[in-house]
Amino acid sequence: MTRRLLIEGGTVIGAASGRADMLVEDGIIRAIESKISAEDAERVDATGMIVAPGFVDTHRHLWQTGIRGVAADWSLVEYIRFIRLGFATAYRPEDVRIANEAGALEALDAGITTIADFCHIIRTPEHAEAGWDGLVSSGIRGQFHLGFYDVPTVPPYYRDHEARVIHARDFLRDKGGSGLVTGGVALTETNLIPMEHTADEIRVARDLDLPITMHMGTLSTPDAVARLHKAGLLGPRMLHVHCNASGDDELGLIADSGGAISITPETELQMGMGYPVTNRALAVGLAPTIGIDIVSDYSGDMFAQMRLLLQTARAIDNQKILDQRRMPPSIDLKVADAFRFATINGAEAMGLGSRIGSIDVGKQADFILVRQDGIHHMPRTPDTTASLVLQARPGDVDSVFVEGQARKRHGTLVGVDLERIRKSAQASSDYLLSAFEDAMQCTGSAATRSTYNAEVSRATSA
Repeated sequence: MTRRLLIEGGTVIGAASGRADMLVEDGIIRAIESKISAEDAERVDATGMIVAPGFVDTHRHLWQTGIRGVAADWSLVEYIRFIRLGFATAYRPEDVRIANEAGALEALDAGITTIADFCHIIRTPEHAEAGWDGLVSSGIRGQFHLGFYDVPTVPPYYRDHEARVIHARDFLRDKGGSGLVTGGVALTETNLIPMEHTADEIRVARDLDLPITMHMGTLSTPDAVARLHKAGLLGPRMLHVHCNASGDDELGLIADSGGAISITPETELQMGMGYPVTNRALAVGLAPTIGIDIVSDYSGDMFAQMRLLLQTARAIDNQKILDQRRMPPSIDLKVADAFRFATINGAEAMGLGSRIGSIDVGKQADFILVRQDGIHHMPRTPDTTASLVLQARPGDVDSVFVEGQARKRHGTLVGVDLERIRKSAQASSDYLLSAFEDAMQCTGSAATRSTYNAEVSRATSA
């Protein structure tokens, strides 16, 4: 039986922008017209609201939801020490599961309908299962990028490179890719392992026809793009994250290879990675996308990141003119650009551009309804996109739909036992915080101390 949904009276941001009705049938947008008559459809009153595609978060470590806010004043060096070589060593599978579920629900609540989860907390095969299950249970659309990263103190059999490759191949093959959540690969940072091991990791993804993502071009991996290119390993379906220390020539290599880029402005600005590469990426033909990265540091909504990225990029452009002792006569980067970075560009980067990322007939119905009745919308701006990018707040997100299914309605997540999530997340956080000192003692072992010293050295030597 066909399930029909009629979204009435909203202001649509899409190919048919303006006040319109939208008809959804079995999760697909079938019509966008000034007035649609569909007597048998379930009606959703969107009067006074913005109807927009759901945001696409192209880079987040959902597992860090369990240690929310701990990195508020940390540099990248401190992050490496205290999270990758500290908290991470204490994570149990159940901590990964609740973190992924709670983090994905937080994303949905803020209007993010698709997420690329960079899950590099795979201490054991059970941790991988828990991360996948947590993401699936949330109801979000996502790619679960299985991380090859070695986490100190894992059992020796799983720290073995060959064992990790075998597990990744078996796990991702068994999970398949037909539901809302599909698989992918998250590479180990290229400076931490031999290039032949990186090739093995990439081969898993290529053999299974899965997307790849990786941290690139921070001060710990300044020439990673060039090294991959030299090894013949660059290619399409590769989502390069950060790239602050990558040269313009390396950004050009990514563009030429068919790769994409994810910018995480708040982490990069705080942790000393360098200015976001938005302007430089655009100059070589790359389409910027936006990632939230870590709620172990800041909030998990796209509104803040759109503004940080947009205004930082504008400031960089403006400074070039100010340095000539002139005032910028105009602003090149527009709010529509930032909105595109957070929606269709992200969908394209994740290989989903033909299915989601915009409000168009024939696409899957991943969309949000954003209220404009708060005092911060009084009076309303006539520019709907400007209102969404620069005025709206996460609390304005009234409704969220993924493939036509309501995940949030009237400001409340649908079918979610928030009390269970709250209690489970708090219990996990309490355990992790109490285990932090014990976890940090792991750096006393010779092997882990060597790993830590090597990572810190790479992070500070460039």
